[in-house]
Amino acid sequence: MIKSFLTYVAEDIYKRYGADLSRLTVVFPNKRAALFLNQELARMAEKPIWAPAYVTISELFRSRSQLSIANPIQSVCLLHKSYTSVTGIDETLDHFFGWGQLLLADFDDIDKNMADAQQLFHNVRDLHELDSIEYLDEEQKQLIMRFFGNFTGDETQLRKKFISLWSNLYNVYADYRQRLRERGLAYEGMLYRDVVEHDKGELPGDHYLFVGFNVLQKVEQRLFDQLREEGRAAFYWDYDYYYTHLADHEAGTYVRQWPRCYPNALDDADEDLYGQLGREKRIRILSAPTENLQARYISTWLRENERYKDGKRTAVVLCDEHLLPTVIHSIPSEVEMVNVTTGYPLQQTPIASFLTQLIALQTDGFSLKESRYKLAFIERVLRHPYAKFVSPLATDLLARLIAAKRFYISREDLSEDEGLHLIFRELPNGPLGEVDALQLTEWLAEVTRSVAMGGPNGKAPLFQESVFRMFTTLQQLAKLIADGDLDADLTILRRLITQLVGATSVPFHGEPARGVQVMGVLETRNLDFDHMLILSCNEGNMPKGVDDASFIPHALRAAYGLTTIDNKVSIYSYYFHTLLQRATDVTIAYNSCADGLRAGEMSRFMLQLMVEWPHNIEKITLQAGQEPQDVCLVPVTKDNHVMSVLHGFGSISPSALSTYLRCQLRFFYAYVVGLSAPDDNDAEAFSAIHFGNIFHRAAELVYEQLLPRERIEAEDLQRLIQACRKT
Repeated sequence: MIKSFLTYVAEDIYKRYGADLSRLTVVFPNKRAALFLNQELARMAEKPIWAPAYVTISELFRSRSQLSIANPIQSVCLLHKSYTSVTGIDETLDHFFGWGQLLLADFDDIDKNMADAQQLFHNVRDLHELDSIEYLDEEQKQLIMRFFGNFTGDETQLRKKFISLWSNLYNVYADYRQRLRERGLAYEGMLYRDVVEHDKGELPGDHYLFVGFNVLQKVEQRLFDQLREEGRAAFYWDYDYYYTHLADHEAGTYVRQWPRCYPNALDDADEDLYGQLGREKRIRILSAPTENLQARYISTWLRENERYKDGKRTAVVLCDEHLLPTVIHSIPSEVEMVNVTTGYPLQQTPIASFLTQLIALQTDGFSLKESRYKLAFIERVLRHPYAKFVSPLATDLLARLIAAKRFYISREDLSEDEGLHLIFRELPNGPLGEVDALQLTEWLAEVTRSVAMGGPNGKAPLFQESVFRMFTTLQQLAKLIADGDLDADLTILRRLITQLVGATSVPFHGEPARGVQVMGVLETRNLDFDHMLILSCNEGNMPKGVDDASFIPHALRAAYGLTTIDNKVSIYSYYFHTLLQRATDVTIAYNSCADGLRAGEMSRFMLQLMVEWPHNIEKITLQAGQEPQDVCLVPVTKDNHVMSVLHGFGSISPSALSTYLRCQLRFFYAYVVGLSAPDDNDAEAFSAIHFGNIFHRAAELVYEQLLPRERIEAEDLQRLIQACRKT
């Protein structure tokens, strides 16, 4: 077993500082590695010792500032206010939300790299004033038209509006920062920059150890410089000669230069530490025709050579974290302990679907004219498995409603206990006659809280975590609406909730240093494993998010030292190669099937490895192994009863004939045996399907009273109407 990077770090710390580490602060890029380093220190000491303080670089900056980081929802809401105030463009929040996050990312990048924002945005404005819209195709023009809303079709006006957006970017930036500061808030880059520019206080603690960093932004370099000049910093770099000794290898772009500025505390000449990637090891590349198939391969891979018995030295890394639900269900029963560090999508939890049905119930499912709920929407809520956590009477009530075949039900008939009264509570209407957004959000939070109180206690951690995360998200939304930071009507609120739930994940809690590790790529930083299965290592997933989506053109980003595509590729190339460098058994899987926008390409880093790595790489292809299901013919014996029913048909309706041609067995069960499908209790389906039959029957009865006549006049219909009114 190869020694891990953190083992070398722990040995050096213990050698330099002894057993009393209480005045040390160890700084990591993320939280994950702290527990593993602590275990290594405890193992070496073999006795109780004073542990150092462990912080992330983000926590270190936050501890030096009076400002607090605004939550993501509040950040975009306040940015939307600044944008509409400065530009005068009336853009709704739900339309603004996606590209508002993009604008916020630009602001964050500017501040973390300490660029001159005013000069940068003036350059952006000047650059776009030279642009014409001649280069835009029709589809792009249509997108911009929808963006500006009131565009009339005049290209001169379009160009003017287009330029006005770029011209106001600095004003939006300045106004937004001011709004945040007035509330004691900041986004991360703003807080970092504020610390290095204005905080002149001395950092507590005797010594700071920076472990496993790669890319350093300007604000981090300033902090490193300060502590290095004070003689209070040591730096531990994780890399391999394989990519640092090649001047043009992108994986070493950053880590190659930093040891010159911030000397490495470890021995750079130690080949056992920094020369593992070039040595022979088992690397396999596995292609699979579907995402799910490679995820289900986990059970085979873990059982093979009993990899699961190596516990925390075995890792499954997800380049696409949407595979997590399938991965969890594919872990074999032999695996006693699993530690999941990547979040479970909140959108795929039952509480998310319950919330969707509740919103539909109070909006589309309530008739203002009738002041009643529609049975179809009631049924979807009461059938949901979480409804019983709110009220134990939910199932019985639903059975009675279906049996009664009432399609519109009043609140009074539904509120049989406190829980049902909560679900079918009357919510105040807003100014446009629709449900008030604040009242709806608070009601959703209250129902979610009721689900948490009535659900299983201590036996379903995913249930507890998902419900808690949903509750806190709804509370944040309600507070933003109540404080006036979020102006949302019902339509905007519904879209916003959908976007927020889709972007939220549920964290898992447990013992990180035990069991098979299941994690995303970012969680692997500073960690080493013997056995590793990397899933969905396709182009687009590895590297991830390498695009030029920004309000700042690429040339200006490069000129001002901001993050570019090249930077992102270098960062992910480093992540990929550090995954491999100390592992002895690596399987890299990718989806080989082209589907829609997916090209079925392996990652560029895999291709690079196949070309550059001096040793053999195995290649395996998975096949689904599916076989078409055999059609089993079911013979029907035409006994006397069946023949008598068939002879009894005087005529066959078109629908019966169509059923016979489509499936003879279905015809037999429907028209000979007399079996019918259960009634559809959907009120909307009732209106569409049965109303025509009612009308035709009514018309038939009317004409029976008017015939025989050669011609029916309007006077005949009037007399019939008068006669009906009298009766």
